[in-house]
Amino acid sequence: MRGSEAAGNPDGWGVAYTEEGDARILREPSPAVDSPLVTFLGSHGPASTTILSHVRRATLGARSLPNTQPFVRALGGQTHIFAHNGHVPSLEVCEQPWLQPIGDTDSERMFCLLLASLEPLWRKTHAPSLEARSEIITRFAEEMRSRGAANFVYFDGLTLFAHSHRRTVPGAAISTAPGLYLLHTEKGSSGPHASGGLTTIGACAAQAMVATMPLDDEGWQPLAEGELLRLEHGALR
Repeated sequence: MRGSEAAGNPDGWGVAYTEEGDARILREPSPAVDSPLVTFLGSHGPASTTILSHVRRATLGARSLPNTQPFVRALGGQTHIFAHNGHVPSLEVCEQPWLQPIGDTDSERMFCLLLASLEPLWRKTHAPSLEARSEIITRFAEEMRSRGAANFVYFDGLTLFAHSHRRTVPGAAISTAPGLYLLHTEKGSSGPHASGGLTTIGACAAQAMVATMPLDDEGWQPLAEGELLRLEHGALR
């Protein structure tokens, strides 16, 4: 089961349910498999068009709440949410005070650096164009790929971006492609499902689920190395 010692990711879990530019965030620095809260959310989780979840295997930083994903910051009147699978060593710390990391993971530093690159765009308008945002995120993803394993999902309150690179293998100091898998349907399913290692869901007229590994036998498709998906309410942009 994901979120356990046997699965290789026992060091914490978190989930974000987005709503109207904001989000409900729940995290624990303990195995998801042992959490009564995870069991409760499985049947009583709040309705949301976009859900991000993460189960952690610690590669840098202690097992603690500040090091538990997903990470959240506010920018341009939106709640921005980020989760990363992989390892990108020796990342610098942002100079901006509001982008100082709370914990000590490479994942949170990556998120802060991404927001630093996007801040000038959001400073101009509360709704930058999709193409302008995509251009910056694409350049950022290219840089991160050159520095380590950089699977990530990022929601900026408007669009969810899923970047596929290489998946870090539990128990081994290697990473391998494909980094992410996609399951996409044109009609909504019976409800959201957020039990994967790095999962995002849009449950509307269309539904998209992205995970580091297929969660079932429903026809998941591997994403190409370096591919950047753009999703809004479950629809591919």
